[in-house]
Amino acid sequence: MQRRHSNNPIILDVSHHQGIINWKEIKNTSVKGVYIKLTEGGTFVDPRSYENYIGAKNAGLRVGFYHYAHCTNSPEKEAAFFIAQLGQMKLDLPPCLDLEEDKKKSKEFVSRFAVSWLGHVHKTTGIKPIVYTNYHFAKTFFTNEISKYPLWVARYSAANRQGGMQHPGKLSQWQRWAMFQYTDSGRVKGISTNVDINEMDYSFFKEVTTNLSMTNNTKGPFVYSKGDRGLGVKQIQQNLLALGFSLPKFGADGFYGDELIAAVKKFQNRYGLFSDGIAGADTLPCLVKEVNNLNNLV
Repeated sequence: MQRRHSNNPIILDVSHHQGIINWKEIKNTSVKGVYIKLTEGGTFVDPRSYENYIGAKNAGLRVGFYHYAHCTNSPEKEAAFFIAQLGQMKLDLPPCLDLEEDKKKSKEFVSRFAVSWLGHVHKTTGIKPIVYTNYHFAKTFFTNEISKYPLWVARYSAANRQGGMQHPGKLSQWQRWAMFQYTDSGRVKGISTNVDINEMDYSFFKEVTTNLSMTNNTKGPFVYSKGDRGLGVKQIQQNLLALGFSLPKFGADGFYGDELIAAVKKFQNRYGLFSDGIAGADTLPCLVKEVNNLNNLV
């Protein structure tokens, strides 16, 4: 596979393990985009996924989401769970399957799981997803069938491979990587912990950032309004409840109905925002900021 190149954009990947991220500081670095952990298995939603999404968008970064797979579950159900949580959030980078645990399954089983998940997401969103794994897992558990999907490969140690840290080595299934995670111990301003750092192939970056569009997303990345569903809506509800606003009938049900509209209007009035009941580019960052301020007081 190809070597790293100075033209390749730097992409981070983050989860709740990075804690609260100062996206304003990251905006002033060379980072061009970020993959955010959204889901894991069939039930887990990363608790900082929505907050990281808003922060990264406000910083002008390209955003993608990844799903950490448990290949003991149904791949179609895990894919549907990921898509449901994605809701109205807008992708700038392709969705990603993170598969790095075999759960004592065979190579053929693991590969079928991956192809089924990737195919379901591709069909549902209209976007060709990518697959993340480490070099040795790909070599051991991936068949050639997966090679029709772009590869995001991780390999850190430079020992016993030609080129050292400059490329991950050779894999029979792929001639090129779409993204190369070359360290899991990077340091970036705005993040207090170590963080994974990746290079995305420049031609792949140009292609996906030019052509990518969600087939089910007709609104901008900062607009939630009546009738919307999903993780973004549920997070708005949870944040409002944390700040003391009332949702007595339905609570945090993930649906943007009249009750949520009324609560958003009250929030907007309290913080001097235009009161239209729509959670947009001014309301969402203000909401996240106030919740973070509240958490810092606890």
